[in-house]
Amino acid sequence: MKNKLLNGQHLSLNEQVNLLTEFVMTIEGMPQILEEITKFPNAWVGAGIIFQNVWNVIHGYELNTYVKDIDVLYWDDNDLTWASENNHIRLFTEIFPKTNIPFDIKNIARVHIWYEQRFAIPKVQYHSIEESIATWPVIGACLAMRMNKDQLEFIAPYGFQDMFSLRVRPNKALVNQTIYENKATRWKEQWPKLSIEKW
Repeated sequence: MKNKLLNGQHLSLNEQVNLLTEFVMTIEGMPQILEEITKFPNAWVGAGIIFQNVWNVIHGYELNTYVKDIDVLYWDDNDLTWASENNHIRLFTEIFPKTNIPFDIKNIARVHIWYEQRFAIPKVQYHSIEESIATWPVIGACLAMRMNKDQLEFIAPYGFQDMFSLRVRPNKALVNQTIYENKATRWKEQWPKLSIEKW
């Protein structure tokens, strides 16, 4: 698999999708997680569990090394309460009690309620999951996946090239320089083959 991922940057987009589909299903527990999120409204698994595990294999690390959490995003604009989101978190955690990596489950429709308080950046309500993913701090990290009629489906507004080529570039759509640089510095220490671009 390492040789395949090393060659990923040279593949066509369709070939990259096929390779990534093959790869993510080898991550422990991922088939079950993808199946379980189909019970959520418009739910996706995103970010580090995908691209950081590609980096792990290329670096010769074990899968899930340095993966902080498993991001599960869903969209429910009919219920923006914390109680509803927390109920999803509780139920999901009960289903996967032995997972070594914690889940980070968010209703993207309610991000604007808490975002400014947490990050000191004003945020209007997103219109969709896709819009949210396109604003994440790093271009190559803007990725999510779900099962759709037994096929793995991806959201990747900026493609997969940065991920396969170990390139880290800022996405200035929402976050500030400090947020990006803190993330990039930490990642460079963990995955030294990364190429970090300045803000």
